[in-house]
Amino acid sequence: MRFDLPDLKLAPMPEWEARRREWIALAEDCLYGHAPEAAPVRGEVLETEILWDGKGRRETVRICYGPDFGYSFDAVLMVPADPGPHPAVTWNQFSARDWESCPCEEAVTRYGFIIAGFEREQAAEDKPDGRRPACEAYPGYDWGGVRIWAWAQSRLADYLLTREDVDPGRLVCTGFSRGGKAALACGIFDERYAVCAPVCSGAGGCGCFRYLGDENGFCQDVTKVEGLGRIGSVFPYWWTESFSRWWPKPDPTQMGLEQDFPLDSHTLKALIAPRTLFSLEGIGDAWSNPRGTALTWRAAQPAFDLLGGTNIARFKPGGHAFGPEDWRCLLDFCLEAFSGKPVFGDWSNNPFDLTR
Repeated sequence: MRFDLPDLKLAPMPEWEARRREWIALAEDCLYGHAPEAAPVRGEVLETEILWDGKGRRETVRICYGPDFGYSFDAVLMVPADPGPHPAVTWNQFSARDWESCPCEEAVTRYGFIIAGFEREQAAEDKPDGRRPACEAYPGYDWGGVRIWAWAQSRLADYLLTREDVDPGRLVCTGFSRGGKAALACGIFDERYAVCAPVCSGAGGCGCFRYLGDENGFCQDVTKVEGLGRIGSVFPYWWTESFSRWWPKPDPTQMGLEQDFPLDSHTLKALIAPRTLFSLEGIGDAWSNPRGTALTWRAAQPAFDLLGGTNIARFKPGGHAFGPEDWRCLLDFCLEAFSGKPVFGDWSNNPFDLTR
């Protein structure tokens, strides 16, 4: 059996922006929800610590937003000692413990990157009835948690772009798992990001709604691979309320109305063009639908062929993780992308036969 997604129906170049706006509006209406326009932010450096024999430093920064700058979230920046300007990676995190997964000294001193992490739950807690300070600051919007986290990641970029040590042309947004879903949304809605790098993002990210599969083949088995019904029914607060129209009922753990849903991840990926999309996946990460991710990577390529930019799906051995080697892979790729010179070779390495 051959699996193909609906055609992207790309418009000629002069019509692309109109088509892109249509798709973004569709994504807001049926998946992410609507967010407030970019708002003023104020960054307050709370603490600075010199690291690595003076080769770098850690800054704790409070990002204030909303009426009278009365709302905030904290970010931690790992910064090279030299003045730069440097590429900067914004990273939405599960918690402060995530720093253990990032080889910070190497990222700063060898690669020369600023790594700016923030705890996204300070903007919206990751639970059904959790507090959402961003919604308190800006009431009246139908945005879900993924859109809120993506919006906060853009507010971190607002602050970074006020700094002389940040290169505005070399911004990267990344995140892992549900944070990868938010990183993809961030890249879609914020064109200042030159590279969008979701990691193991699965359904609602770089995966696929219509076709589910692991390293052994397409299976359409929602007990093995995360599907639309589960992310909708278990995590309804991640999405706009209208997304519930496509959950299968009465059993949301089954395949349902995926074929009727007006978008799939290849369309979301196409919205990154003509910039760079770097999707980092685990071959053994069945829950994140690696085979469906390879399918949407291939199906999004016509947009990049038409518009330019780079569309990468990098499959690593192993499962659901964003560890030090994955960080090095991301930094190596960004180093090459920003230099414009091939340094490490071909990055896309689809290991799947997509006909089975």
